[in-house]
Amino acid sequence: MSAKTSLTAASVTGVLLLGQTLALSTTTAAAYQGPVARNSQDDMTPRGLYISKSADAIRVKVLDAKTGATVSPSQEFTIDDTLKVIIESNFESYAYIVNVEIVKDRKRRFLLYPNPQTVNNRINRGEPLDLSVAFDKDPATEALQVIVSHDRIDYLDAALKGRCSESENRCLLDDQVAARVASIMGDGKSSTETEPAGIFSRQSEEKQNQSGFRSRDIILAPGKDKDEKETYVAIPIKAGSDGRLRAKEVVVFEMRLKHV
Repeated sequence: MSAKTSLTAASVTGVLLLGQTLALSTTTAAAYQGPVARNSQDDMTPRGLYISKSADAIRVKVLDAKTGATVSPSQEFTIDDTLKVIIESNFESYAYIVNVEIVKDRKRRFLLYPNPQTVNNRINRGEPLDLSVAFDKDPATEALQVIVSHDRIDYLDAALKGRCSESENRCLLDDQVAARVASIMGDGKSSTETEPAGIFSRQSEEKQNQSGFRSRDIILAPGKDKDEKETYVAIPIKAGSDGRLRAKEVVVFEMRLKHV
């Protein structure tokens, strides 16, 4: 990937922001929905779990920074577009966002959040995270890999003391840390250049995971009445799972933005 994504972040307090469009999920929400719920406490969809706080859940929204209008992450963007990505969690957590850049079949990973300008990556319940995303002149599919954890991830925090660019507001991950991120995301050899745009669930492969963390099974779905202006990400409540994130566990998903 030759394109670069510059990203800044700030916590937005006291503003209720909804989620974003779902393109595809490798684990469908339908498997957990069951009968039509009578109230939010009985609603086992990602949106219901988010609202009732019955399980740990997140919602995401993408805005056109110029107009404030909600846009689909599956549409095509140009160098003239500037986006705002809003991430809101219904539980106390830490968020890490990594940009995967592919140049001549070689992947490089940059820590976009936290970053040199915003080192505090704590997400408080009900306080959305506001991230600005801009595109350069080189067409590509930008892969933003999101990792949410109850625990700080020491080797990603340490990256803020490494090869960081103040002007681009991001830090290049060294090979060892990049391998840990790839492991926790369950990255294969496929290139994001050939994959569709949108929001997707990811999960590490246990036997190959060298990250020190285990990614949880998650479900993704649009909002009420299949409103594609929202995407909710939740840990399902099912046999053997109470929907809560534990120590050394993470929620991971990927947002792919196509830049033409």
